[in-house]
Amino acid sequence: MNKKRNMTLILLIVAGFLAAGFVVESNKMASKTDYDIDKPKNIEWYSTSVQGELSGFDCAVVGEYCPTTHRGADYTTGVFNKQDKEFYFVVNIPQSFLQQYFRETVEVEGTVYDPYSRAIEPETIHLIDGDERTLVYEEGYFIDENERRATFQNGVLQDGRWTVQ
Repeated sequence: MNKKRNMTLILLIVAGFLAAGFVVESNKMASKTDYDIDKPKNIEWYSTSVQGELSGFDCAVVGEYCPTTHRGADYTTGVFNKQDKEFYFVVNIPQSFLQQYFRETVEVEGTVYDPYSRAIEPETIHLIDGDERTLVYEEGYFIDENERRATFQNGVLQDGRWTVQ
């Protein structure tokens, strides 16, 4: 019995030393990372225009547009160009705004910040239907079906559509 107890004690001590060594080594590795939160990197920006269908990121990673049944689902909606296999996150506007135009073709003009070149902050968003272009977002204001403008703070999401009250 004593021999079994001593062996268990020795195994616990060895396991403790191994765990302590792992923690020390992990801390050394964490301190050697290239990313330093206290030193912001030089972020460059540029204006660009992206065109594609509004679709979900989950389907884009396998190179496909989402089926229309994914509309309103809990997916990250963005601009996906299937031919070029490019997906752009549209940032600083509600996902619900993008979802109301799910699977429609859009052109987003805005700012891209390197090194996050797959995220675009929109200045304008146009719906594209053949040769027809309809402005639905411009410089912080969405434009509803009656061509009224409002910020999202002053708008209302009603039946899946953003409207001005």
